[in-house]
Amino acid sequence: MKRNLIAALLVTLALQTAPLELRLSRDWGYGGLEGGIQGRFSLHASGPGDLAEVRFLFDGAVVNVDREAPFRFQFETDDYPPGTHTLGATGVLSNGETVDSPEFVRNFLSPEEAQAEMQRIIFPILAVVGVLVVVGGIVPLLFMRRREHKPGVYGMAGGAVCKRCGMPFSRSILAPNLLLGKLARCPHCGKWGIVPRASAAELEAAEARLAVEGKMEGAPAETEEEKRRRLLEESRFDN
Repeated sequence: MKRNLIAALLVTLALQTAPLELRLSRDWGYGGLEGGIQGRFSLHASGPGDLAEVRFLFDGAVVNVDREAPFRFQFETDDYPPGTHTLGATGVLSNGETVDSPEFVRNFLSPEEAQAEMQRIIFPILAVVGVLVVVGGIVPLLFMRRREHKPGVYGMAGGAVCKRCGMPFSRSILAPNLLLGKLARCPHCGKWGIVPRASAAELEAAEARLAVEGKMEGAPAETEEEKRRRLLEESRFDN
């Protein structure tokens, strides 16, 4: 029984003298590499239930006293000299005893130093994004050679009809997709454009126009029956 009483007293004493916890939060500004900070920050302290007062310390000197929970001290780094500072806090319990928080070190940067650090972080990120844009968009264009059109032969991306010359061609699966269609180059007129996937009827009509204009190599001369069929097909697309 006596041992249990002593153990209980020790636990109670440990709880009463529990270390003070301290954390730093960024309210606005820069908090980046190697402990460098610049802007508006807050120190938050918490500890035993009978914590009555918290004294916030910069380099061992009291810079703020808070007597109401939640215990907090907001500060601007520009209000203090640039350089390394040790942040800490001391709590005062209701019985007058004090508890100390762990200390940590932060480097207060000037606005110019913070801007320079941000640039060192942002520029590599922008460079990576730029490389991804090149690889994802420009590189495929380098492989899009101007190829001769083969009637009726369209790849996995389907065929398209050029908006300028009205001729059919195959869209490349590597061509960038720009929502309204793929960015492609017409092998007939050499113009670039955003072309959607054409339907079978649209491609058939474009094939007929290509044959009539003599742009299909080796195209046989139309018979009267083929001519009537072509005119009938083209009339379906007249307004």
